[in-house]
Formats: sequence, C-alpha cells, structure tokens
Amino acid sequence: MFSSGQTARQAVDTYQALGSTDLIFCAGGGIMAHPGGIASGVKSLRQAWDATVQGTTLESYAAEHHELAQALEAFR
Repeated sequence: MFSSGQTARQAVDTYQALGSTDLIFCAGGGIMAHPGGIASGVKSLRQAWDATVQGTTLESYAAEHHELAQALEAFR
C-alpha cells in the first residue's frame, strides 16, 4: 500500500521498484486536487499506470491523454 503525496508522477518509480501492479495506490491529493476535478484525477492515475506498464514515458503518453497532461503540469 502506498499513500501520502501520491500523484500520477509516482507510477513509474513505484512500478520500477516493485515490478508489479499488485498494490494499493492511495492518491487522495492526486485525485482530489486534480485541476480537472475528481473524475479527471482518477483518469490521470489510470493513464499514468497504463503508460508505465507499456514502457512509455508519462510525457509521451500525456501528449494524447489530457488528464495525464494536466496532472503532470499540476504536480511538478
């Protein structure tokens, strides 16, 4: 379980450290504080994990995924 300060930005490091998606990723701030609202916060996390598992950089994936792009800008 990962909590406290989690946003879309932590997906890559978390996945690289564990090599698995078998985890609980609690990202209250990454969801609730997303500039597009709660639904966009959830989408941004899903997009970050999709990119990470596919081996794509977050920045590259964000070029076609607005919610992730907003999260990367908001949570520098």
